[in-house]
This record gives sequence, C-alpha cells and structure tokens, in this order.
Amino acid sequence: MIFRTIRVNLTSGTVTEEPFDQLEHGYHGGRGLVADFMTKEVNPKCDPLGPDNKIIFCTGYFSGTRVPASNRLSIGGKSPLTGLIKESNSGGTMARRMTDHKIKQIIIEGQSDTWKYLYIDKEGNAHLKDAVSFMGLNTYDVCDLARKKYDDRVAVATIGQAGENKSNIASIMCSEMKTGYPCRAAARGGMGAVMGSKKLKCVIIEHSDDPFIYKCPTPEMQAEFDELNKTITGAIFANPLTGQTMPLYGSAAGVDTTGAMGALPWNNFNGKFTPGWERLGTVEWRKNLIEHGGHSTIACQPSCTVRCSNEYCDRKGNYLSAGIEYETVALCGSNIGVFDTDIVCTLDRLCDDYGQDTIDTGCALGVAMDYGVMRFGDAETAIAHVRHMYSEDATDFEKALRNGCASVADFLGVPEKEIKKVPVSKRQAFAAYDPRIIRGYGLSWERGPMGADHTQGSAATYLAQMTPEQQTDASLAATCTCDCFMCLFPWSAVNFNPNARPAIMRMAALLSGKDENPGAQGVEANGMPILMAEYAWNEKAGWTHDMDMFYGGKGNYMYHVGHEGARGAAFRSVQDGPLPPPPAPPAAPEKKD
Repeated sequence: MIFRTIRVNLTSGTVTEEPFDQLEHGYHGGRGLVADFMTKEVNPKCDPLGPDNKIIFCTGYFSGTRVPASNRLSIGGKSPLTGLIKESNSGGTMARRMTDHKIKQIIIEGQSDTWKYLYIDKEGNAHLKDAVSFMGLNTYDVCDLARKKYDDRVAVATIGQAGENKSNIASIMCSEMKTGYPCRAAARGGMGAVMGSKKLKCVIIEHSDDPFIYKCPTPEMQAEFDELNKTITGAIFANPLTGQTMPLYGSAAGVDTTGAMGALPWNNFNGKFTPGWERLGTVEWRKNLIEHGGHSTIACQPSCTVRCSNEYCDRKGNYLSAGIEYETVALCGSNIGVFDTDIVCTLDRLCDDYGQDTIDTGCALGVAMDYGVMRFGDAETAIAHVRHMYSEDATDFEKALRNGCASVADFLGVPEKEIKKVPVSKRQAFAAYDPRIIRGYGLSWERGPMGADHTQGSAATYLAQMTPEQQTDASLAATCTCDCFMCLFPWSAVNFNPNARPAIMRMAALLSGKDENPGAQGVEANGMPILMAEYAWNEKAGWTHDMDMFYGGKGNYMYHVGHEGARGAAFRSVQDGPLPPPPAPPAAPEKKD
C-alpha cells in the first residue's frame, strides 16, 4: 500500500493509521473519495453539528504527480447549510503536504470537550495538541502563529470566528503557496462549522525533507504517462482562457464575459444588464492591481500552470487580500451595487479572515438591500455589518448574516411574501451567473446534490436529444471526475480538448498500473457513479428530486421575473420538462422571374 489514512477520534483523543488502497476506489480522488467515505461511514440522518457527522480531508487522484494543478484538496461531510452531502474543494498547499507524507485521507470523527489542533511533523507523524494559543484568532493570525511556531513552509487549514461560532457558511481557509496567507477557501456548505463543532481549530502539516513523488508502477508506464502529460500541459497553455487570460487577470476576467451577455448579477439579480460593469472588468481590475502595488500570475498550489491567483493592495500600497475570484468580485461588487475594487477586496479580506463564504455573504447583502435593510451601493454600511457580525453585541440581522443568504431571507420574513427575491437553491446562495441567461447553471443548482454550487458543474450547452435531467447529470458527472483529478480552471481546457480528454483517462489507468484505455467517454463513466452515490445519500437524508426548486418553490422570482438579456424570459425550472423547440426559421422568399 503506497498511501495511508490518518483517523482522528476527537472524543477519545486518539490518532490511528490505516492503509489506503487506491485500487479499491478506482480512479476516485477528491470528490469521489468523499462520496465513497460518506456512503460507507456517515449516517445521512445525523446532526451535521453532532458527534456522528465526520469530516474528511482528501487529496486528488493525481496529487504528487506532475499533472498540472492536481494538488487540490477536497473536504467533505454533511453540510449544516443544506443538510445534504457536501464536498468543498480548495487550492493551496495542504493537499501537496499530505501527499509528501503519503497521506491520502484525514478522517476526523467524534467531538472534543476542549479545543485541539492536529499537527503532522516532518516525519509524517500525527499528533493532537491543545489549541489554547490559537483560540479566538482569525485565520491570518492562525497562519502567522503557525509559521512562527513551526516553519515558514507549513501548510495550514484553519477556521476563524465563523467556524468557532458554527456559522452555516463557515469556510475552512487554506494557506497559499507563495505567501502562506489563508486565502484559498474550501468555502461552500459550512464545512468550517463542522470543524468548529468538533472543537478542531486547525490542521498544520510540516514539509517533508524527502517528499513523496507519485509514479507509475513500471518505467514503461511512467514514460507513457510523462508523454501524455505533455498533451495535458499543451492543452492548458494553448487554451486562450487558461494560457493567456487567467494568468494575467485571474478568474475576475469572467466579469467581461458575463457583463457583456447580461449574466453578471446586479442589485440582487434584478434581471437587467449591469450598467458600467467595466468598472470591475479586466482593464480596470488589472490597472488597480498593478498601480496599487499588487501582483498577478501566482500559483496557489504546487504544479499549477494556470497561475491565476493574485495579491491586491489598497490605494496606499498596503496588502489587502489575495486569491480574489470572479464570484467575489461579482457578488460583493455589482450584486450589491458596488463598483470599487478596493471595497470588494475589503469584503473579501474580512470574509477570509473570519473564514466565511464570500458567495453566500454577497448574496445575503444583496437580499438585505433589496428588502430595505440598507440601500444598494451603500458599501460603508455593508462593511460595517460584516465587521460587526461576530461581536458580542451583534444585531439580530448580523446574527442572521453569519448564516448566509437563506438565513437573512428567513429573518426578513421573505417566505411570507408572494414573490421571493432570494437567489438560493437547497439553502445555498447562487454563484455569480444569472440562471435566466445561463440556464445550465440553474438546472445544475436545482437538480445537483449540493445546491447552488458552481464548482459541481453546469449543463451549459443545450442538447435537444437529452431531457434536462439527463443533460444536467451528464455535465455533473464530468465535473465529478474533474473534482477527482484537478482544479476546475485547467479542467475546462482539458475536458473540451479532443486529445487531452482521452489522455487524462489513459494516465489515470497507467498510474494504477492498468493497461487499459477508458477513452474520452471514461470521464462520464468515472463520474456518474459518484453523482449517483451523492443522490442516493441525499435521498436517505430526506431529499428527493421532486423537491428540486429554488428558495420558496414556485414563488421564487427566477420563475416569474424575466431578464432583459433573455428577451424578457424567466427561468424555466427542471420541473417544467424540456425546453420547447425553437421556432422554425422563416421560409426563404420566393424567387421572382
């Protein structure tokens, strides 16, 4: 057995080790291992914040190889936000450090009476330690203290005040490769709350002086693997998005695309084109980034060739935040009527430091503005609420804000209103794509096992020969394989490249020592059992597909309020069946003699 599982029982205070056999899990890594683990070990009826829920940290299938951006971390458990299965993934250094020590999984179970942290030393030995020195600290201070206590090269995964307070949208923040700052987030679904419920403050892993390199069983297989990896790397560099745009601008470049087509959310997804979206677009974003003394083209994890991360400084040249993504720019920007990149990055820094999802926070602020708590564009009040929400004298609204968009809507009495202006599915806030413009995201958010999570996939291309359910599941299955293998960004280049797609599946076989060629269709074949396992787990938890609708059911505004970018059309639910066929083109005019 090459790899091992570290099992931490916080009730008994014990740490044990088990062999991990990859052959028992096929080509599953990351999300696939989460589904395998949840199916085997976690009761779907358990209390998400109780001792019977577990949390798993696991690496991707290719972690430790030279496959680009394959050192992604997946964290899974039962979500306190959705009540369903959850896999949340992050970049940073944690997955690579795990692989350095031949650790494939860290399983955390039970609950401690006192706060602890997990420390893995240079030799790969795991220890539970008293976390008193870390308590009450937010994530930046935790990482700073960990580096002082151990080494500048430690990997850290930590919660801040959001996790300590068991916020339903608490993230687990992971240290980035260049700076060691906690700016990479396993953000969605409240996994930080699960960690907090167990009284585990952080996981700290030291670098190994002899890091493990994952190779194929035979030199011949390794030679073929390396040759195929050139195809993968070439596809990523040749793709305009991953080879050119993202290294310069990061994922914030998405503003240019969604702004032009109308999918960029404005004032709580109000169904209109966003005026002046260019103020958050690539030209203005990069201008501010460079003029303020920031940096781009940063790899957040070892082996990443896209290098889409960034560091942003304020107008005075002081470091403000890093790893700012499109979702944050859109939802903490235009969605709340804000077009100042300094303000966006201030909200990003606050959320990162608390360890809280920026997507759900931005959507929650948008709903609050729409229902009169503050006006759209009032950045000063929005920042003040976010700063104050974990204070002892936090207002009732601020306490609702801790738990995300659905919680804020509940607090404001939206369920009693005829039309519910709440961008939420399965209690999780929409990512920054208006589903009336990009229907594939809406279908995925309605039907998918994890709610409105953009990382779980999007049925973005309409295929008339498939039902909406079939189309969505095919897309979600492909993304399940992505979440086993690598970061979503380079995957977009690999998945749609006719040479790279079959190459990655052949590489998966070679790494396991199998002389088989799954072909391009192996992507869905690998991912579909993962998706079906997630659906089955959710059904046992009490969620069935006839419940798949947005917040408030048929009263949600997406089903009633049209979007001017879609010729006034509202969103057509997966419950309404296939889209009607497009109208026949007009007949050609008759030729005149």
